[in-house]
Amino acid sequence: MGKYYFLIAGLQELSLDDSKVPVAVTQFRDEVYDALDGADRKLMDLLLLENDCRNLISLLRSGTVQGGETDMRPCLFGTEQLEELISCVKAQERCPSGIPQFMYDFVEEWQDESWHEVAEFPEDRLWGLFYDYALQCGNDFVQDWYRFNLDLNNIQIAITGRKFDLDVRRLFVGDNAITHALRTSGARDWGLSQELSFWDDIMLLQEAQDLNDRERKTDMLRWKWLEQNSFFHYFTVERLFSYMVRLGMVERWTSMDREQGQKLFRKLIGELKDQTEVPSEFRVN
Repeated sequence: MGKYYFLIAGLQELSLDDSKVPVAVTQFRDEVYDALDGADRKLMDLLLLENDCRNLISLLRSGTVQGGETDMRPCLFGTEQLEELISCVKAQERCPSGIPQFMYDFVEEWQDESWHEVAEFPEDRLWGLFYDYALQCGNDFVQDWYRFNLDLNNIQIAITGRKFDLDVRRLFVGDNAITHALRTSGARDWGLSQELSFWDDIMLLQEAQDLNDRERKTDMLRWKWLEQNSFFHYFTVERLFSYMVRLGMVERWTSMDREQGQKLFRKLIGELKDQTEVPSEFRVN
């Protein structure tokens, strides 16, 4: 692990309330990448690999990436590389160099028509594989970050499911102590309030009635986690990783107006309700 004194000393201050992103995520990555050692580059790459997973799902579903080539999220691989991956799977050739094996394995599963009969939400399978991959990165801070997000997302799904009286057990990603509790416990807090330091923060999120506001507060919780847990990582890759995550948050919020935010969350709630009849009084209009 390297020390990046000049890089980190020159970082601009960030706030989630910034009205303008100081530098695009892709530009930031390009500027710092050459200064990183190989192991640290792979850690930073995980952040872009998340978008590759989203683009891969979009390609498999519709044959194109969301937003098109001119509006792609910052990612590691271009559309041509993902299309090559899909072609290699179809031809039963080895995984293309540089692309993680888990993405090849997922496309292989996708090609199996019988798999779709039992996999109601294939993207959850991909995210499970991604988290397994990220949690093996070998860096405690980055592993804790992805574990925190995995638990946060699963708990929010559980809360939404209970609110709408939905069986969401099949939607949980991963298999750990938290998902086990969410699937099996009938307790009000699933037995987790004493186990998770951020439990009270999650409960506060539920007070936000506006979905856009709730998502912003969720990002504020993520922001808080990053600041607290990277505090003593003064000049190492953990600080750069934290900065790039927060930069991505600012970039996303400055590019998304309120109407777009509402559409996004209607889509998310719609996915939760898919194939499940929800009482009309709980439907999001």
